[in-house]
Amino acid sequence: MSAATTEEFQQQPFQPQFQASRQAPIHQQRIKEQQSTTTTTTPGNQFQKQPIQPPPQFNQRQQQPVQRQVSNTPPQSQSKTTSSKSSAKDSEDNGPTNEIDSSKKKKRLVRAPPTANPLKYKAWLLGHCFTLIFGTISFIFQIFWLPNKWYINSICYRLSLLGSITALTATFSHKFGLHWLPPIATLMSHQNFQYLVLAIIWCFSFKSIFKIIPYYILSLLHLSQMKKIDIIMKHTSFLASIIAYDELFLIIYLILRTLFFRNASGYQLTIFLIFYWLRILYNKETGNLFAALIERLDDKTKSIKNARFQHYWSKTKGFIKEKQAEEHQDN
Repeated sequence: MSAATTEEFQQQPFQPQFQASRQAPIHQQRIKEQQSTTTTTTPGNQFQKQPIQPPPQFNQRQQQPVQRQVSNTPPQSQSKTTSSKSSAKDSEDNGPTNEIDSSKKKKRLVRAPPTANPLKYKAWLLGHCFTLIFGTISFIFQIFWLPNKWYINSICYRLSLLGSITALTATFSHKFGLHWLPPIATLMSHQNFQYLVLAIIWCFSFKSIFKIIPYYILSLLHLSQMKKIDIIMKHTSFLASIIAYDELFLIIYLILRTLFFRNASGYQLTIFLIFYWLRILYNKETGNLFAALIERLDDKTKSIKNARFQHYWSKTKGFIKEKQAEEHQDN
């Protein structure tokens, strides 16, 4: 390098070139000019920027399509759309229309199925066994006219009835529960309750083979059904007819004892007739047997030519048939 060139280089000013090179680009200068226009010139607020408001045309462009849609829909279609939307919302909130409101459903109390209790089952089984065992001993003493030595007959007679009371109480406790028994009117119509009350009365009254025959046969049928003894189960209808005829003989026997004023037989006869009348109304077997007896008596009473007797007999038959028809309609 020559001396002339070095001198020219040293004579050129260095500072202006440095300042020119430090100038900002053009696009940054424009941004700074825009920011300077938006900033306020009040003292103390030189560095606070005002919020930039959107141009007025921005809201108009958003509202124009909505106005066109609203203006294009007629008022009837608009009401239909609003009603359809409301119905859709209601259907979503209330569920499907086919379902019935729970408030409109009829609530009905249903008794829960009874659960098996081993203690009640053992009491039921032991009661029927007592009835069969001690009832057989009492039958032997009464059929063969054996002397009541050491009161064996009396003890066995009472023990057989106590066994029936235990079995019937266990049945009622299993079916209803001792704390939730139905009303007295309902209990009176149940045949088990009638047998239970009669067994308690028979325990404190005179001994008779007619009194324990129904309990003995019922225990025999229950145990044979549980053990599935087919020989006894084949003759169920025959055994039931024995019970029905035994009750008729017991009525005749109580009437005779009442006529001779024997051992408060009149009270026993009254209670037994009340239960027997209820059994005629509510029990089909007893009702059919009683109807068959009335038909047989009717054939025999036709020969009697007494007008007063025929009048009362026809009234009695009509009364019985009317009561049976009413009870069958209620059931």
